[in-house]
Amino acid sequence: INHIALPSYTPSNPLHETLSTLSKQAHQLASQGKTREVELRQVEKEIDGQAAKIWGLSDSELAQISSFREIG
Repeated sequence: INHIALPSYTPSNPLHETLSTLSKQAHQLASQGKTREVELRQVEKEIDGQAAKIWGLSDSELAQISSFREIG
């Protein structure tokens, strides 16, 4: 992939605000180590879903992308 369109952060955009909140949660959980790994994976899944909405990806497209990540 040579180019990926990344929209600028807009605080008034509910999707952007949700992603920001989820990102903060993920960082906090990751800093707590393996004891919070299950929760971290759930938050990461939520982040994927919100990001897919921003890019207009369908559930099946998101599933395909996620399967590539699991392989690598």
